[in-house]
Amino acid sequence: MPSILLTKHPSLTGFKYSSVQDYFKKFVDSATEFNVATGFISNEAIATLQQIVAFKSGKMKLNLFIGMHYVSGFTRIQYKAIKELNDFLNDAKCGNIYLSPHALFHGKMYSFFHDNDCLGGFIGSSNLGSFVGEDPNYVETDALFVGEEGVFVNQGISNVIQCLGKNFVDLPPLMEFIEPDSKLLQSYHYVTEVNEKELKTIKNSRTDRGTYIVLKSEPFSNLNTYFGAGKVKDRYSPRGWYEVELIIGKRDPAMEQIPTEYPITVVTNDGYKFQCKRQGTNFKNFRSSNDLKILGRWIKGQMENEGALEIGKPVTEGVLQEFGKGRIFLEETTVLDDAGHNIWYISLR
Repeated sequence: MPSILLTKHPSLTGFKYSSVQDYFKKFVDSATEFNVATGFISNEAIATLQQIVAFKSGKMKLNLFIGMHYVSGFTRIQYKAIKELNDFLNDAKCGNIYLSPHALFHGKMYSFFHDNDCLGGFIGSSNLGSFVGEDPNYVETDALFVGEEGVFVNQGISNVIQCLGKNFVDLPPLMEFIEPDSKLLQSYHYVTEVNEKELKTIKNSRTDRGTYIVLKSEPFSNLNTYFGAGKVKDRYSPRGWYEVELIIGKRDPAMEQIPTEYPITVVTNDGYKFQCKRQGTNFKNFRSSNDLKILGRWIKGQMENEGALEIGKPVTEGVLQEFGKGRIFLEETTVLDDAGHNIWYISLR
């Protein structure tokens, strides 16, 4: 008898449900084989697979079938990251990546094994990105099958790969790529899109009160939180690719100028509104409220779109130099948010 799973979502209150994310993390911990047949794959999902492979350290085989991108298009950095992941899997003899060169496969099936025992299998609406918090405005539904029913799901994955898939190395290399998504925070929960008129009003209402936070390249924090220690020691408890928490220096002007008593509402120069707050010792940590990935997606997404940052690679001084922007500027405006506090206009420069 399958179980019905839902993706975690702040609007799902008032009843108990099991989440696909919790089962996904549990299965990754003990799996020796992970099989995937999915339609699309996001930057964050690619980074998550890289993270899983590193966490399992050669003790898990990964077979990944991507059904849409070879025909409908990869971005340049997606294709490079997939190629590098496939090269690693092949060299380590721990898996393969398959693409569909003709048919557009939009299904979503996943199975996990520990040796010869099937831990479980998913079939549903979730692309791999849904397991790691991508597109949090969507509530996905998946059916969980265990035991022999999970084996049945796995057989479906094998059949799809056999009929539609070609090994990455056997396909002609792609030479043309689609443009990356410029709507970086579209569909993010806790984010509102601002229309051109409102954005112009906010931009023209900036006061003389402004400050900045320097973008830093520390290896395990700031823009590189993804590479930090997991949330639970020795367990698969990942940091998301877009998780970011900027650290304000003790002598930086922002230490005195950004409010600490309440979250501030920010509006980005490309028209997104969300809240940020300061936390930690001396309120030195600056982050997006409710979800660390909001601010991180806005910053690192711009780096990716400019071709300065590769998926799953650290933000280094070289990346910042190539990006050409090393600070996030915050400018107070006279426009008030719903709580009666001044809205801040933010941009990267």
